[in-house]
Amino acid sequence: MKLRYRGVSYDAEPSLLEVREGEIGGTYRAQNWRFHYPRHMPEPPPVNHLKWRGVSYCTGNATVTNCDITNSQPVAKPISTVAAKTSIARHQLQKVLNESRKAHLATMRQTLEHRLQVAKAKGDQNLVRLLEEESRQMQPI
Repeated sequence: MKLRYRGVSYDAEPSLLEVREGEIGGTYRAQNWRFHYPRHMPEPPPVNHLKWRGVSYCTGNATVTNCDITNSQPVAKPISTVAAKTSIARHQLQKVLNESRKAHLATMRQTLEHRLQVAKAKGDQNLVRLLEEESRQMQPI
């Protein structure tokens, strides 16, 4: 069958698949229709070994064992390099956390001292007793 699309002529090739009519169907715009299923599955597409920006990959139904990736660059760095960088990063993170913890405790102590001064100025002995207890609990921290 001769077809034409956007000025390009081509011959339509009929499907070579044998199909069977399914049980699911219905009526659409007064026309009956049913799903059609292939009687056998077509052969899978061939596996192509390709490379993009230096990284090898396969198309089709390739598994890791039959996909040739010998020409690709190593993806992972040596474990010793990763471990050293991780150790340095962990040490720096611990240092930052310790500094922020100290700053947070200093701010909490300043706030507690201010609240204690205000409570003493108002003469609220119950609040003064509670704040002094809180201050004693913060000493070991």
